[in-house]
Amino acid sequence: MNNSCARPPATDSAELGVVRVMSTVLAATAMLFLALTIGSLIDQNRFVMPNWHVIAATTIFGLPIVLATTAPWRSLRELRVMHGAYAIIFAIVVLSWIPAFMNGPMPSGTAPWVVGMTALSTVPAAIAWRPAVAWGFLIASALVIAPIRMIADGGTDVSLAVQFAFFTITLCAVFTAVAIVAMGAGREVDVATAAARASSRRAAALTARAEEQAHLDALVHDEVMATIFAAAGAGRSDSEATRVQAARTIARLSELHEATVSVPELIHSDYLIQGLSTLIAETTDSGEFIVTGERNAPLPASIASALIEATVEALRNSVAHASPDSTAVRRVVHLRLSAEGVDITITDDGRGFDLGRVPKNRLGIVVSILGRINALPGAHATVWSRPGEGTRVSVGWQE
Repeated sequence: MNNSCARPPATDSAELGVVRVMSTVLAATAMLFLALTIGSLIDQNRFVMPNWHVIAATTIFGLPIVLATTAPWRSLRELRVMHGAYAIIFAIVVLSWIPAFMNGPMPSGTAPWVVGMTALSTVPAAIAWRPAVAWGFLIASALVIAPIRMIADGGTDVSLAVQFAFFTITLCAVFTAVAIVAMGAGREVDVATAAARASSRRAAALTARAEEQAHLDALVHDEVMATIFAAAGAGRSDSEATRVQAARTIARLSELHEATVSVPELIHSDYLIQGLSTLIAETTDSGEFIVTGERNAPLPASIASALIEATVEALRNSVAHASPDSTAVRRVVHLRLSAEGVDITITDDGRGFDLGRVPKNRLGIVVSILGRINALPGAHATVWSRPGEGTRVSVGWQE
């Protein structure tokens, strides 16, 4: 058996919501630019090769519509890839104007319509790539404009071409900065939301345990008090009533001890898969969940719970620390089932870190992952990471 476990629908992350909104805004902006540019597009048709305007306009103004209409059904990772592809395609279209140009020069002061659309590519670049790459793409796109302007007017006014390039950098920088800030804000909201959900789950678990303990304490109190009263009423410690009540109390205490230790006792691996699938989807939208192997025997519920919580904590650390900027990070949770036990590997291709520099009081790694798992019978946990090489967390349990 080797299959990928389909994830149930997840609550959309804030970062994903930001990208979807920006996709819609990009499409609306493209339509606005088309309305403002249609006149220039028609007038300049005689200066380029036949059909170049049709292909270029369809690509530049049509693809944002595709992005916006498919965004509600795309994951964050897919949308980033699509925005990055659009930014690259846009740059190719702009560069293709140079070999397509003919019958020049164009009238003085006239710029090819395509160079005025640069903002349509710099915002998708900010969505798709890390800030440093997005800023580099913006500068490169703006600098290409200067030679295109010079080619268009025959090189009669170099200063005008340079001024237009700097104006483009200034204008596009505003939109790029807004996109980067919005993405960062969405990511911070997701991290805070994941932490709040984890806190709520812990509080609910503590409340349930406290209620169960109170119930057990009450039962023990009743039995012990009954024994004391029986002994007091009998008048002597070796009376038959005392022995009967004491035997009953011991049996009851034994039952309660076994219940405390074994409730819940065992669960099937399907519940482990479902629990992981649900919580992975709640923690990150960019997580891939893979299940391989099979296990027919049940496993202790306490082990399953600890493995799930360690997995979620590893993912939460990845979301919070693997990518401090807008870089897309691939996260994979691989669950391996076997007759001998269960193993879970959580990996990401983020920035990684130096394990030797992690503070000893870093609770996420020390307590939630290594400490809790390694303290369980038959369980094990390891963390591997290097700066620039990602992180791998392994947890598991062997019978």
